[in-house]
Amino acid sequence: MHALVQHGYGGAEALSLENGPVPEPGPGDIRVRVMACGANASDWEFIRGYPFYARLAGGRVKGRILGSDVCGTVDKIGPGVSGLSIGQTVLADTFGHFGGFAEFCCAPARLWRPVPQGLDPVIAAALPQSGVIALMGVADRVRPGMRVLLNGAGGGSGPLALQMAVAAGAEVTAVDNALKAPLLHRLGATRVIDYRATDFAAEGQRYDHILDLWGTRSVRTIRRCLAPGGLYLLVGGPMARVVEFSFWGTAVSLLSGTKSTLLLAKQGPERLPELMNRVLSGNLAPEIGEVAALEDAALALSRMGAGQIAGKLVIRMAEA
Repeated sequence: MHALVQHGYGGAEALSLENGPVPEPGPGDIRVRVMACGANASDWEFIRGYPFYARLAGGRVKGRILGSDVCGTVDKIGPGVSGLSIGQTVLADTFGHFGGFAEFCCAPARLWRPVPQGLDPVIAAALPQSGVIALMGVADRVRPGMRVLLNGAGGGSGPLALQMAVAAGAEVTAVDNALKAPLLHRLGATRVIDYRATDFAAEGQRYDHILDLWGTRSVRTIRRCLAPGGLYLLVGGPMARVVEFSFWGTAVSLLSGTKSTLLLAKQGPERLPELMNRVLSGNLAPEIGEVAALEDAALALSRMGAGQIAGKLVIRMAEA
């Protein structure tokens, strides 16, 4: 099978398209013929080895096949698996197992959920990790009339979170680079900030809820951006910021009347049916910024990492 294989840390040069053996499912696993795989910021972090937690959590590098938002058809079923059938279209977040940037992917059967008829595989593959972050960071928390800020709003999770916040009746400020401004305006942002021109933390504005998909500011700085009782959720960022919020966010929250904490998105299949149903009902529409073939995936991932893709990058297999 063809697969995008990592052989070290770096950029596109650390990846190569190779032809290797088709993996075999072990007990409790299934093998899926991949149709599409969504690319996440975490994939790029594992490729770069930055922030440092990507090296700590990423495991073996040489020969690694990344990609975890996988949609495809069941190709082979391992011993002890029931409830799934050959040819069935399924979706999973295989984070920790990965293998999605390839023509075939093996992962535990418990991770996969059936894809309803009528849902495009490319759209489905845009949902798992990005969608769960948006649900946990916005849909589960935002209420009508809240002032919400989304930092890093134009990637994979941001457009989903923006739609959920607008649907909840919030007033949304979206922050990203100017390339992504038209998308953010179209999705209903009340205001769009180009972070290269304006620092939202220096404006003196206060927000009830901040979802920060790439945080570079200190706890003290963020505290000044929150209204009384406000909540700040950090998804990722440089190692120093993640460590700071892990250790000091709670203490600062107690002293300030606000709350600043890490958003630990729960990986797994539990909320995939909810996300797919939101799409089928017309209440959610993943914004696909680029669909790349597997042979073009390395350069596409590099563009994603550089902030040059407005919306989600999805890698589609040739036979899909």
